[in-house]
Amino acid sequence: MTRTALGTILATLVLAAPLPDGILHGPASAQNKEPVADPSKCPDLWKAIGLPDRRMQGKDKFTIVCHLGYITGHNNDNKTPDWVIEHVTPKMADPSGPATRESQDFRPDDLVKKSATSADYDGSGFDQGHQAPAADFKGDQKFLDDTFFYSNSVPQVGAGFNRSIWRSLETRVRKLSTDSGRDIYEITGPVYQESKQIKVPDACDGTLTLAVPDKRSICPENSGDSDKTCTAGVAVPAALYKIVYDAKAASAFGILMENKSHTGEYKSSAGFEYIKKHAVKIATIEDLTGLTFFTAFDTRRQRQLKQNCVTFKFR
Repeated sequence: MTRTALGTILATLVLAAPLPDGILHGPASAQNKEPVADPSKCPDLWKAIGLPDRRMQGKDKFTIVCHLGYITGHNNDNKTPDWVIEHVTPKMADPSGPATRESQDFRPDDLVKKSATSADYDGSGFDQGHQAPAADFKGDQKFLDDTFFYSNSVPQVGAGFNRSIWRSLETRVRKLSTDSGRDIYEITGPVYQESKQIKVPDACDGTLTLAVPDKRSICPENSGDSDKTCTAGVAVPAALYKIVYDAKAASAFGILMENKSHTGEYKSSAGFEYIKKHAVKIATIEDLTGLTFFTAFDTRRQRQLKQNCVTFKFR
């Protein structure tokens, strides 16, 4: 498969192949009735694509939790997920669904070894950024409520990012499912860095630069304007990634966006064009995170999905 110009992006993911055997047709309904730290209890959320693999990750540093509509791979050192997988279905993501997010607050996840708390975020200036969006579960109140765990959130710049262009990306991805009537899989997570900016030269539409965050971690000790060192806080990502896999099209694409305010960098009428500039190869996301995605596929199929800038289309 060759690199495809992204300038042809117009409407919805291209239908390219029949639905492979074994891909589930039904709604994203985890087999577990309550969250459980056992991925074998929710195979319909992840088995079609496989769980991401992190090399040399100690068991005490990492906890996988099946929630009702998503599965989270939680990094207990960073107190954030390294990845969150959703199986998004048209029925569950229907925006006319009855579920609401009124009066919802994030809460610690007792199933992980070290969970963030509200005190970590208070006064930090960061949003509690959903990885599996609440709006993807408008079809069921219990599923929507279950997205409000800190194991499903990272510190995210609010104005100009989480509440604007990232929300627009989430909405457009959701419409890929609801408008086409097809199931999709999403993998969302953070990209961290230590001491210097990272240039991503092989972005599909140019070069992206990931700056070091002003705060690398947040906790009660450095909330507000405090300059105190935060040694065991919630890690602040430099960027967020989202990988989208359309099972029926047998096609995937990746987006990487800096964790910063993007206000003023694009016109409100050109949000899609701006998102397009942040398309990257999935292999690039692997290089930045140390994760291996699509472990359910053989090496050849993984390479096809990861090494190319594919044409993806939004309505």
